[in-house]
Amino acid sequence: MDTVLIVLKLGLVLYGIYSFITYMSRRSENRNALKDFRSSSPVLRSITDEEKSALQPFLMGQGLVIGDNVHELDGAFVRHGLQTQGATTLHDTLGDVDVLLPYDALHYVEAYNEAQVVLSGKCAVVIRLNGFELLEGRARAQRQQAQDQQWQRGELGALPSLDETVAAEVATGVVVPEAAVASIATDPNARYQRGEVDILSQRTETPEEVESRIGRGGWASAFAWLLAFVLLWVATWDATRAARIYLLGAGLLAGLWAVWLFVRKPPATAPEREPQPVNRVRGMLNQISVTNAGNTSVQSVGLFIGDKLSLVLPSHWRNAAAVAHGEVIEAELRTSDYSAVGFGPKWSVSDEWRRFQPVYWGRHLLHLIIGLLAASAVALSVPDLRSEAALAAQWVMNGSGTTAYADVGQLADNPPPWGSRARMAGEGRCEIDLSGRAGVPATDCTLVRWDGTAPVVPALDIPQTVLALASPHFIRVSEDYTMSSLIEVQRLLQGGRVDDRLAAYSARERTLWIARGFDQSVAAIEAACKDADGLSPSACESLQRDLVRTIDATVDKDGVDMPVITWQALAASVATGQENASLRLSQQQLASVRRALQQAVDSTVAAKIETARTAIVPAKGGVLLASATRIVDMPAQPGKAEDGESTPLARWTRLQLNATPDSLKPFTLEGLVTASGKDTTGTPWVRVDPSLDASRMTAAGAHALWWLFAAGLLLVNGVLFALRWTQDSRRRDRLEADIATRPAPGTSGLF
Repeated sequence: MDTVLIVLKLGLVLYGIYSFITYMSRRSENRNALKDFRSSSPVLRSITDEEKSALQPFLMGQGLVIGDNVHELDGAFVRHGLQTQGATTLHDTLGDVDVLLPYDALHYVEAYNEAQVVLSGKCAVVIRLNGFELLEGRARAQRQQAQDQQWQRGELGALPSLDETVAAEVATGVVVPEAAVASIATDPNARYQRGEVDILSQRTETPEEVESRIGRGGWASAFAWLLAFVLLWVATWDATRAARIYLLGAGLLAGLWAVWLFVRKPPATAPEREPQPVNRVRGMLNQISVTNAGNTSVQSVGLFIGDKLSLVLPSHWRNAAAVAHGEVIEAELRTSDYSAVGFGPKWSVSDEWRRFQPVYWGRHLLHLIIGLLAASAVALSVPDLRSEAALAAQWVMNGSGTTAYADVGQLADNPPPWGSRARMAGEGRCEIDLSGRAGVPATDCTLVRWDGTAPVVPALDIPQTVLALASPHFIRVSEDYTMSSLIEVQRLLQGGRVDDRLAAYSARERTLWIARGFDQSVAAIEAACKDADGLSPSACESLQRDLVRTIDATVDKDGVDMPVITWQALAASVATGQENASLRLSQQQLASVRRALQQAVDSTVAAKIETARTAIVPAKGGVLLASATRIVDMPAQPGKAEDGESTPLARWTRLQLNATPDSLKPFTLEGLVTASGKDTTGTPWVRVDPSLDASRMTAAGAHALWWLFAAGLLLVNGVLFALRWTQDSRRRDRLEADIATRPAPGTSGLF
């Protein structure tokens, strides 16, 4: 993983170096192109005083000084630059020459461009570009500025047009044709059909309109919660051990800050809550399909009042069928973003706000997602959160002292509290788990009963005829040294080395074994099958079938080797003096035979165990001690290791040994108390984890606080989200029903 990160970082560094070199190369080319253009370009004309005046706002701000000569420049337009750590530097070039584009000249850029420029020390300043004229651009900017000023101030009257022809008519006092005057006289809305828009009045937002614009918020609280969880996560790192307490405190403060941001109401004096101006306007409502310049397959439908104002309706108004396109309407728009707060006589944000109080559920959903992610993260990083919480509780409440218990009575009368450290010493016995594997109760030495009664485990009545089958000497075998020698010689002749361990192991797997006296094994199997308490008929049939298939013996019949396919034929062929009296078995065959015998014995033992389970009397009394690791060693049969006792009979024998007085083992258990209580019989129990290190108290506190914060977010916001969602659904239904009854805000519906 470290190698991958190093490679990625190195790749980013190399890419950054490459980008910087490419950028500097382009800048060098741009400077050389400007130098060549300055020395070789002929003078077309001289710049006029009016053009100089129009360029002054762009020159003074950048300290540029231009000459009087106008040159002709053509070529492709390219914008390039460099972005580093959020800062972006861009350069506009025309024919590789740096250019300054005043006013709205950028809108006139084409694939191939012809321009007239004047030169400064750093770049060429455009005064003409394709259809762009400097003085016309200034005039458009002035008209736009006048329109914006009138809009912001709410000055009554018609908004000035940005169209050059109309503006020129107004400026020069061109008389409106008589036909147009007559049309306006007979139809007052005719002037609105030409795209004109009137400002009728201006006011400020009502409190309801301010609330509709601001909303409830909640994003700051979500950010604070993310910050709290990140700080708590960092506090659990081993690398931050020295600053862990400070990170934990910062995480706690961030969480409290998030709670405060969540429950507080935004102050009415906040800058964003200052009422904004609202203009009441009149004009024709147009719906225009606008094609995306970057992707012509994408089109968006926009609403406009006349040809001057865009109209932004609330989402639930846009979906209403009553919106009257192509009619003269009156609307109230915020001056900042052209969003409508009033639209005809029955379409009012304030009225809706008072009659249908909005219900906010978005912030609860956001906090619910954050809580779910935080809970999932802590659950994955901390498998045993209960132990971590106990360690944190010890750090907060109980300190580092350890309570010692020398007898059961002291522990039963005064059990150690959760989150404290305790030390118990005495003699105990492993508990019996009656839900053990394969129907056999297990001996659980992570749960010890201190000073209780001994359990009672009955003996299994297994016939000796069955037990004999599981004996390792049931089949007497010896190695076929003749065949083994031949195999070894063959390996060496094929180029094998004497010290080749892998080849020697492979040869060992091909070793043949001679089973002598197999007729006695057959007789023992027959005895186990005939014994009333021995193998069941199905177990006998399965064992005999498996042995016949595994041994795969043959007999000679008229000079032809015929396979033995029945148990009776196999028993006859292995009798003394018969052809198979001495069976030759491979290593794999021998293992399969022994496995089949063990499975037959296990099936009989399992049936006996199921009968004897109900006779087990568990231990009672005393105190139960639980731990994540063994408290005492498991009882084992003399001469056998615990790991070798995997058969049902061996595990049952272990249960019997655990019920003897010798199974009482001395123990010492010391650690952190993670849980305590009483079982269904009233016996006290205490769970102690010796692995919890006191040096991890701060990290455990971070995990515990992390979980508390996540659980609180899930609980509170889960309930509030469900409640608010239900309320909002009912509100939407009532609001949609009301919208369906409203009149269209057209000509007949003016204020």
